Amino acid sequence: MLNRILIILLFFCLNLFAQFSTPNTSVVWNLDSLVQYSGGIVTGSFPNYTISGKINVSTNDKIVILPGSRVTFSSTNGGFDVNGIFQAVGTPTDSIIFTATVPDSQGYYEGFRFNANPLSNQSIIKYARIYYADYGMRCVDASPELSNSYLYKCLRGVQLSTSNATIKNNVIEKSYEYGITMTLSSSPLIEGNHLIKNNTRATSAMNQISIGLQGNNSPIIRNNIIEGGESIPTGGISLWVSGSTAFSNALIEGNIIFNNSFGITLYSTSNGIINAVVRNNTIYNNKINPNTQTSGSGININGSPFNQPLIKNNRIYNNWWGITIQNGTTVQAGPQPNIGNIENSDTTDDGQNIIYNNAQSSNVYDLYNNCNNDIFAQNNDWGVYDSVSIEQNIYHKIDNPQHGLVKFVPFSLQIPVEFVSFSYVLSGNNVELNWITASEKNNSGFEIQRFFKGVWETIGFVTGNGTTSQISEYRFIDVNLSDGKYYYRLKQIDFDGKFKFSKQIEIDIINTDDFILYQNYPNPFNSSTRIRYSIPGKVKTIQNVSIIVYDMLGNEIASLVKEEKPAGSYEVEFNLISDNQNLASGIYLCRFETETNSKTIKMLYLK
Repeated sequence: MLNRILIILLFFCLNLFAQFSTPNTSVVWNLDSLVQYSGGIVTGSFPNYTISGKINVSTNDKIVILPGSRVTFSSTNGGFDVNGIFQAVGTPTDSIIFTATVPDSQGYYEGFRFNANPLSNQSIIKYARIYYADYGMRCVDASPELSNSYLYKCLRGVQLSTSNATIKNNVIEKSYEYGITMTLSSSPLIEGNHLIKNNTRATSAMNQISIGLQGNNSPIIRNNIIEGGESIPTGGISLWVSGSTAFSNALIEGNIIFNNSFGITLYSTSNGIINAVVRNNTIYNNKINPNTQTSGSGININGSPFNQPLIKNNRIYNNWWGITIQNGTTVQAGPQPNIGNIENSDTTDDGQNIIYNNAQSSNVYDLYNNCNNDIFAQNNDWGVYDSVSIEQNIYHKIDNPQHGLVKFVPFSLQIPVEFVSFSYVLSGNNVELNWITASEKNNSGFEIQRFFKGVWETIGFVTGNGTTSQISEYRFIDVNLSDGKYYYRLKQIDFDGKFKFSKQIEIDIINTDDFILYQNYPNPFNSSTRIRYSIPGKVKTIQNVSIIVYDMLGNEIASLVKEEKPAGSYEVEFNLISDNQNLASGIYLCRFETETNSKTIKMLYLK
């Protein structure tokens, strides 16, 4: 009798639009029970199932999908509409696959929708692979979890409306529109995801993560990788707040954002309130859109004076613009971001951003204030360490009196020991090491370390210049070296004992039995190349040596060496810039002559 009643109930759950609703009897369903009772909408057996319509999970029911299941949707209205609990949990080695009979990159079947339910946080999709859905996950007044899953070529990866869902450790790739979008007072946790080249539609800025504009949206967006590369309009993270009663306290931290149209944009309209914290992000190469007038900012802060984010501890480089501040296109009162303020008693807003090399051709725009209000941007590292150089990289009142001032002084109190170069000159069996620093902070000095025959050893110490923003030059000579391959590095030591190593340089010491002119390196070359030569040890007398560069017509271009030399190995640089040479691209001859021998090599210069 009970079975007959259940069958009657299940029959009325079917409708003309190929839907099946679980009977709301607090039953736990799986795919096999759906095969048995869905009236043909779900067919197959483990692990392969086909769903030809929509499965409605009623409020008191639960559906559980087992690891290793493969579910194929064969109709456009296929999917799960969840009013109860839905759990599809695979394993790292046995994921659950949801796919379609038609690999439609605009979404073929409806996908997964989670609706209001006080137990919605018990719903979870984990270790799943979702292909070609309209929505990899859509939440309306529900807060399930999506984790450790792969969403590929869905119409939208994740869409949230009034949702505090957990979206964690997923890969969301090539969605037709948004990777993740939220509105209507959603404050989800979005953490550890890798978003790759979303918005393949590429007709407008449907960004990889889009927040707003309706309601109070305060998500945590943390430790994600947001990678663009194909869609010119697509930005990394966008936050839009509209209306004087709307606000966002979003936390955007620890993300790596690159190759997008822009990195992060914070936009306030109609006095929407933004008190977001943007910190510890790495934002670089966001210049895929060639239109520098509409894109290319590492961080763009736009709109009303109620847009007041805190920007701290970020690394922003190689974008068209570093940080841009604007209220539309005209110069007027606009956002009031805090990019570093050490004039107040608050120590949580002390800047410490690293902002450099955000440039268009030779023009650097590390910070551009297009509003008439003043901006605090103190205690940041601009890659240069004097106010004159920093000034050249910031556009503000100094450049145009209609614009507001950017208060960047004092600038970084964390001046690093910044190496400009580390090079060597080989002379006989002696090596002269030369290095230059652009600036130093608490620099005690440099240990010179040499690696030979499997052992690193310290062979000297050169005292540093403490703290300075001036260029410093150093030299150390290592003498009487025997034949072999040597490596050198510098160990820079602070006064407090902290240290770091320079790059390594490699040198071959060769005492030959013949005169040798080695091929220049690099070859082909552009601005400079190095030429190495050896005088054999069997030659007891000092030799008159010349190294001269000629063009193919025999005209002398440069005399690099003309002096007496004892036996040994040597190296000389042919530098077209320092020698003020303006040569045409082509082949040039380098001739090495002594009193008894001569050698010639060909060098290819590419201008």
